[in-house]
Amino acid sequence: MQRNFTHWTPTYIRNRLLVIYDERKHPENPWLTRDGVRFLDQALKPTDVGLEFGSGRSSIWFARRMSRLISIEDNRQWYVKVSRLIAEQNLAYKIDYRFREAKDEYVAEASSVPDESVDFCLVDGSHRDECAIRMIAKVKRGGLLVVDNVNWYIPGDTIAPTSRRASDGCASAAWSDYAAAVRDWRRYWTSNGVTDTCIWFKP
Repeated sequence: MQRNFTHWTPTYIRNRLLVIYDERKHPENPWLTRDGVRFLDQALKPTDVGLEFGSGRSSIWFARRMSRLISIEDNRQWYVKVSRLIAEQNLAYKIDYRFREAKDEYVAEASSVPDESVDFCLVDGSHRDECAIRMIAKVKRGGLLVVDNVNWYIPGDTIAPTSRRASDGCASAAWSDYAAAVRDWRRYWTSNGVTDTCIWFKP
């Protein structure tokens, strides 16, 4: 399949370079939009309990700002690498790091926590639509549910050219169900011109 480069406008190239620059300047930050990272840095509290689907730099960053983090990973090589990083940073006591290679086991980790028991959830790994839907009930009232690269799945307030538009609809039936479920939630949709991060606030 040929790649399509029609979206590589001067503005898009500039935005990509800015993202690369920001990631190199802040190598400890999660791979979320800069505005998303800034917001979460202010919003997360030391008493918070969080859960993330998809691990990496975010695992360390979140653990330093929370009392406890459950992190779910399905890539074996990446799990080994991040496990070493967690050990090097002496954060194993705060991070419950779980390897779940099979899809059913991975998605089912949402059921490992009681309803309304986590203050924060990041959906940034595999099977995002199913994980996002299942986590709606698990986030506390007033808690945050974050989906990264949301512009690939749900039409929204984006300046990123490789995004779904209203005419496209959602990327799957599950994403349509998720969008309908959180339709009345307040949200903070952020874009860096390349990809988007959306933060929903559970009422």
